[in-house]
Amino acid sequence: MKTIELDQEQADMEEVARLRSEGKRVTDPGLVHRIRERSEQISRETFEKFGRLNIAVDLIREVRDQA
Repeated sequence: MKTIELDQEQADMEEVARLRSEGKRVTDPGLVHRIRERSEQISRETFEKFGRLNIAVDLIREVRDQA
């Protein structure tokens, strides 16, 4: 089952890369849906593991202090 998911993910990434290299947008609703689902799942896993990340303020302060 995991192999099928990885094969689908690889095929999706290759299709996105092909479209982008041709200067086209992703318009296939199925592909857009799978990308969105994976993105949401990764966001949920990251939130569960690390909580809310607020690094922007720290990065701005770091850059400002270097100037």
